[in-house]
Amino acid sequence: MVKLKPHEEHRLAAPKDVGFALVTVSTSRFHAMREGREIPDESKVIAEELIRRAGYRVETYHLVPDDPAMILRAVTEAFLNAKVDVVVTMGGTGASPSDVTIEILRPIFDKELEGFGQVFRVLSYEEIGSAAFLSNATAGVKNGKVIFCLPGSPSAAKLALEKLILPEIGHLLAVIRGLRHGER
Repeated sequence: MVKLKPHEEHRLAAPKDVGFALVTVSTSRFHAMREGREIPDESKVIAEELIRRAGYRVETYHLVPDDPAMILRAVTEAFLNAKVDVVVTMGGTGASPSDVTIEILRPIFDKELEGFGQVFRVLSYEEIGSAAFLSNATAGVKNGKVIFCLPGSPSAAKLALEKLILPEIGHLLAVIRGLRHGER
């Protein structure tokens, strides 16, 4: 019998049924919606399409302004939803004083996955050049679930989901939940 390497074992144990929550952080979109105007959320549309195409589900969506309490409330609601395994925030990760997503969410992580932000910025650099370092994108683990904090641009959502999140989410969930092949 061939002994599997740990990463192979985790991939075999990876959950196939994964629920996502999407949270767009955008003050302009939020206020436009409140006023009855709609600003298309291209990042949300791209994220939903990629997640569904990968065979996963989008369980919830929240649109919030760059307001610490509202960001925390939306993410907390997503984490309390038993059908949600992964939360993806889009927006509020830059250098602007109003960009507070990372500062609000990093303290709730049980563990930060710093490698996600590092690799994301390398891949971004290949696409957009030196502006990539302006992103504070990161990821973390909380109570057996994962949160990814992405910039708000559609290209950032596409890049992160296609190249990093979707290829490894099952593997990551298996690792943080301590699953082995044959367990779910």
